[in-house]
Amino acid sequence: MKALMFNGIKDLELVDVPVPSAKSDEILIKVEACSICGSDLRIFNHGSHRIQKPTILGHEIVGTIEFLGDNIRNKYEGLYSEGQRVGISPAIPCGRCYWCKNKQQNVCDNLKIFGYEFWGGFSQFLLIPFTAIENGCVIPVPEVLSPGEAALIEPLACVVNAQNSVGVSPDDTILIIGAGVMGLLHFKLASLYGAKKLFMCDKVPERIINAKALGVENAYVNNELKYRLNKRGADLVIVAAGTKSALEAAFKYVAKRGKIVLFAGLPDAEDRQIISSNQIHYNELSIVGTHGSTPEQYREALRIVSEGKLSLKDLIKEKVTLEEAVSIFEQQNFLENKPGRVVVFPNK
Repeated sequence: MKALMFNGIKDLELVDVPVPSAKSDEILIKVEACSICGSDLRIFNHGSHRIQKPTILGHEIVGTIEFLGDNIRNKYEGLYSEGQRVGISPAIPCGRCYWCKNKQQNVCDNLKIFGYEFWGGFSQFLLIPFTAIENGCVIPVPEVLSPGEAALIEPLACVVNAQNSVGVSPDDTILIIGAGVMGLLHFKLASLYGAKKLFMCDKVPERIINAKALGVENAYVNNELKYRLNKRGADLVIVAAGTKSALEAAFKYVAKRGKIVLFAGLPDAEDRQIISSNQIHYNELSIVGTHGSTPEQYREALRIVSEGKLSLKDLIKEKVTLEEAVSIFEQQNFLENKPGRVVVFPNK
């Protein structure tokens, strides 16, 4: 099969590797679509201490079951079948630790993730180990969704996790920093939850133009925001851009007794203290970190989209093959400025 092999920082190549051989307690899926996440870009440009190279990146995955092991067929009778479309909740919990037992699998002590510890979805086929199946990470997806839409269920699940962690009140002034796909998903979900006073900012003008076209009325380039946001500041600030300047802006615009959600991660080299403990102390701020999602949150995101309550179609801006994806990763400005998700179709 063809796959994008990550060999090291800024070293990604299209290779031929054997199709994984699935055992009786495993599933092999044919990957229909795998979208490029900001974390994939971060790994490509900066690496990750979690990854043993070479490996295959990609965790926003949807595919069809190519091979269903007999043990899985028998144990989960009627749930899975060959040819069935499934989405992957990529963070595989152990199911045994304190966090797993309390339905907080995304912070499992033994968490392993497709595209990190396991080969990911930038390949024509993907092997699903038994631990992912038994912990509910393989989820049937209705055919009403296109493969591209289904691939974006995973990032929406992460947004569900974040907003459920802090709560979204209709009376709050909410600022979303970052007008990329994750920021737009936050806007869509917060609107669905009843938020009325929503603001968004980004340093890239093209993203602001796109955000306005998608219905974000109060979307501004960074330096315009201070003239638009109320003097008190935002009750809730969601940092949906993985940059130091985005985090600094959050502390600039948060109101007293407000909340800051650290939704986007930073490269390891930039993960240094840039938070004022005195500002947190005297202004009684709450800082909340959120990471990934649970299989149940994936199902919730899937339900929201499948029932037509939230659309993902307008967030897909580019569809590419594996061959085309290599050059797109190397076009850093293309991906940074692209106002939408790039979705890779490995079998095209």
